[in-house]
Amino acid sequence: MKNYQAISTKTILFAAITFFLIASCGAPKGLTEVKGPFSGSSYEGSRRFFRATGSAESRDSETAKSKALLMAKQRLASFVQTQINQVAENYSAERQIADNLGDFNTRFQQITREVLSQTIVDISIIGDKTYTNKNGNYISYIALEAKKKVVYEKLKEISLMRKNLTPADKAAVSDMIEKAIKEAEDN
Repeated sequence: MKNYQAISTKTILFAAITFFLIASCGAPKGLTEVKGPFSGSSYEGSRRFFRATGSAESRDSETAKSKALLMAKQRLASFVQTQINQVAENYSAERQIADNLGDFNTRFQQITREVLSQTIVDISIIGDKTYTNKNGNYISYIALEAKKKVVYEKLKEISLMRKNLTPADKAAVSDMIEKAIKEAEDN
């Protein structure tokens, strides 16, 4: 009889936890989930592409588009910055440079900021939709992508032109970026 009660208690407890988890996964009461037109894996970054989306609302359609484009570019630049920093950290962890590694990381981050302050090259608009709402405002959605290989090559080009980098730093950046390009190209 004890086994039957233990199983019943466990079953009830399991059912209660499962119900709670399922109920908590839905939207909170009174809220409705809203998905934009450019959601899903086709609009997320991948091994080969940086991708970002942006949306904005305005009384003027061109202003809504401009604001959405600006938001998408800011997000794209943020994704690029994060990815490049990760590449640098991974590289630094696996290889020690003869000079002070901390100085190298600082100089590399300066190069990264310089690349991002310029226009990120070869950006493609992969989605652009504009709607009007009941108030007469325009809501614009934009999705962008940039090839990682092109961004990395631009970073390499700028780093090789820098006069404040030592030949060892330039070689390290070149090696690091070549590895990142190879990873972006591999399927």
